[in-house]
Amino acid sequence: MTKYISSWMVQVAVFYRVVASHGAPALAALLLVGGLPPLILGPMLGAAVDRWNVRRTVLLTNAMLTATLLAVALLINGPLGPLVAGYSVLNLLSTVDRPSRQRWLYQTVGPSERARANASLGAVAGLVTVIGAALGGGAALAGAGPILLTAAAFRLLTAGVLAALPATATAHPTGRPASYGHAIREGLEAVRRFPQAGRVLLVGAAWGLIGGGYDVILTAYGVHRWGGGVGVGVLYAADGAGVLVGTMLARAVRHWRRVSVYGWAYIAQGALWGGFALAGQFPLAVSLLLLMRVASGLIIAWDTTLLLETVPDAVHGRVYSLHTTTYGAVMRGALLVTGLLITVVGVQAIAVGAGIGSMVVGLVWWATGGTRRAPMARLEP
Repeated sequence: MTKYISSWMVQVAVFYRVVASHGAPALAALLLVGGLPPLILGPMLGAAVDRWNVRRTVLLTNAMLTATLLAVALLINGPLGPLVAGYSVLNLLSTVDRPSRQRWLYQTVGPSERARANASLGAVAGLVTVIGAALGGGAALAGAGPILLTAAAFRLLTAGVLAALPATATAHPTGRPASYGHAIREGLEAVRRFPQAGRVLLVGAAWGLIGGGYDVILTAYGVHRWGGGVGVGVLYAADGAGVLVGTMLARAVRHWRRVSVYGWAYIAQGALWGGFALAGQFPLAVSLLLLMRVASGLIIAWDTTLLLETVPDAVHGRVYSLHTTTYGAVMRGALLVTGLLITVVGVQAIAVGAGIGSMVVGLVWWATGGTRRAPMARLEP
């Protein structure tokens, strides 16, 4: 929980500071350049996670994230270049942290409980997003530096909590580890063998292309249209509340309906995002954003489950990292286009276009298999 609070405090504070000081195109540049290291190294790091001791990896990564946050706090009010460098390091460390925590979860939870565990994590993430976004929005009042120092303290607390967990909760890799190249090929082969995982991979990449500028647009709306830092905080709090509700609703949907509802959630997400972009009053905009993120919460709750439930445990880290890497790759392209188009067509036109794109993704998903039942059990190698 403290990890998610820290992450959202950092995101809102950094995004607000960059847009307020340098403009929305600068934020697009920050996200584009800051995402390149994990994009390039992501597959290799995912393969490495499958070979490393999970507990040790998570603890070390969180300690390094804490130190990096302290550096970013010192850089936040300076030139954009050093801040981009610090943000890049944060992203790179997070590329190791995410699949490591996912493997830790799957080593401590039985296969029958993994979908519920993923949904529960999504619910927790939504709850603390509200808290973290509200605290991050305080950057307009307290300054981004103090907010980032507080985020570093939360991250340090996370490391302490994880360190207190018993070492027996995790497993050590067994057997002789394969080379990185061989491990990556195994991940790609697993996706080829299990079409459900491949479909989630492709849909994630499509949404990354369409929604890559989401944070740029949302932050720009908050800073320039809806009240500065306070507006940013309210919008991201609505974002988190919607995800929380969506992940809670996801638990009530029967397993065999998930594949179909997953596609419809993309359609609803797109329609509501377009409505948010066109809203002329702040209460209406917040309401539409809240509902949009409810649909997103359904997607978040099932995304990892639909991806991993049909692939063997031995390649979870590789497949998960392949998913985040392909998503990140197209998102970098989307950020580049967003940064270039903002000054030409404006954020509203880009947001409406993204909404239409999300609806198209949902329709394609549903039309190409959305009526099929989700697999009831994960296949073993």
